[in-house]
Amino acid sequence: MRLPERRTDPESVVAHLGPTNSGKTHDALRFLVENVAGSGGAGRGIYAAPLRMLAQEAHRRLASELGEERVGLVTGEERVNAEAPIVCCTAEMAPSRGETLVLDEVQWAEDEERGSAWTRLMLGGEYRHILLLGAVEALPLVRHAFPDAEIRFFERKAPLDWAGRRGIAGLGAGTVVVAFSRRAVIGLAGELNQLHPGRVACLYGAMPVASRREEIDRFLAGRAEVCAATDVLGHGVNLPCETLLFAETAKFDGKERRELLPWEIAQIAGRAGRFGFHERGHVGVLTGLPWADPDPGLVRDALTPHVRIEDGRFGYRVVDTGRLRPQLSDLNVRSVDELEPALHAWRHAALRFWSVDGWLTVESIQPLLARLDTVRDALHHSRRQLELADVWRLMQAPIDEDGLQLLGTLAAALAGDRPQRTVIGWILDPHRLDAAGLEEAEQAAREASILRWFALQYPGVAGVTIERAAALEEAAARRVVRELRAEIDDPTIGRCRACGARTAPWATLCDRCFMARGYRSGRR
Repeated sequence: MRLPERRTDPESVVAHLGPTNSGKTHDALRFLVENVAGSGGAGRGIYAAPLRMLAQEAHRRLASELGEERVGLVTGEERVNAEAPIVCCTAEMAPSRGETLVLDEVQWAEDEERGSAWTRLMLGGEYRHILLLGAVEALPLVRHAFPDAEIRFFERKAPLDWAGRRGIAGLGAGTVVVAFSRRAVIGLAGELNQLHPGRVACLYGAMPVASRREEIDRFLAGRAEVCAATDVLGHGVNLPCETLLFAETAKFDGKERRELLPWEIAQIAGRAGRFGFHERGHVGVLTGLPWADPDPGLVRDALTPHVRIEDGRFGYRVVDTGRLRPQLSDLNVRSVDELEPALHAWRHAALRFWSVDGWLTVESIQPLLARLDTVRDALHHSRRQLELADVWRLMQAPIDEDGLQLLGTLAAALAGDRPQRTVIGWILDPHRLDAAGLEEAEQAAREASILRWFALQYPGVAGVTIERAAALEEAAARRVVRELRAEIDDPTIGRCRACGARTAPWATLCDRCFMARGYRSGRR
């Protein structure tokens, strides 16, 4: 087992640890500017974030200060001025060496499916200066990776106050209400729109990045008074609000519906009271909706950290693990058929090897195996083959499970299958969205993101170019905003399909119609 390692130790390693809205990112970007741009551009400064939207936000901030020619943006889906002195990127796209590295949200190193990008940079990134940003909970992780790192603790600049129960009819401007599913948020936005006509913003994970940006800008500019959002707020959407209310305190996590964990609540609640916008933040729960039954005690208790970390500090959990997954060079394979057994063998060996060093563990290989199966099946059905390097590259595609079908199509097209190239041509056509509904437009945006990634790997192959993929993404984003506005203005979500009465967003019939249909079915 080979661990990433650096040949030269960094001259400085500093960690900025603290909660949301504590100024740690602001100070880190100042450090990046002074150490790279301020020295005439010598070397390379990198800001690495967990999400494309965070990288874009840092790029906008720095470009407005230094000029667009001095700052680049590199993600899985885009390349803008990639040779600039300062580059903002997602963690997976960060180069292995440079002058200064600002690694944001360092606690993502423990993420089961993406943690390896952070761990590899911490173990092997060749930089003169390394600045780590994260929650206080990541202190044990930082000390595992850099025992001699300088630790600087940050405190919130705008205190959080408990706001208690707030009725839906009395919400003031600058309020964000949080629920935990796409349907719940859109249904909630429809309810809010009855009280704030045309003045409601909406944010959820399936929205295209451009659509999110438009909704955020509406809220920031005051064109939207209130916002309904999912926990996307806790994952990189910097939306300043004065009051944040929980409409729900339970969520479906992919396996079961469970209560929110304290750290999940705190991460979202921390968006209230953005420094420079508000003197204090207020956090509470929403009342006045029959289907919303949040637990006030759960939210109130989560506003105070209660888990002892180190140095007398308290947080919400202990983050002391970094995950790794293999690179192709680690597997010692020569053919595609050897990949699956090699991945399993590497995982078993790594678990044994790292059991001695308790801070390292194995990132899940299931996403890699799912992509490998998809690519092999597509090649089998099209009776085509790809080189090992191409198959491995396709396995690194930034996709979720719902993008696997398109990945198979791209694999077959790359191998020369003409029918699949025809399919891709249809997918790239923005006009297919002229009459698309909301979910279809969301799906098209996800497909556009994958196609942008593919165009960067294989420019022009199967007719896929950055320009065509970007045009599809823009058309999908416009359609999402249009359909979302129509849904909020005249909601079908949260309304009974039979009689139009209000119901829970996840239900299609009200209790009365459901019982009536069940009675009629029983009589038959």
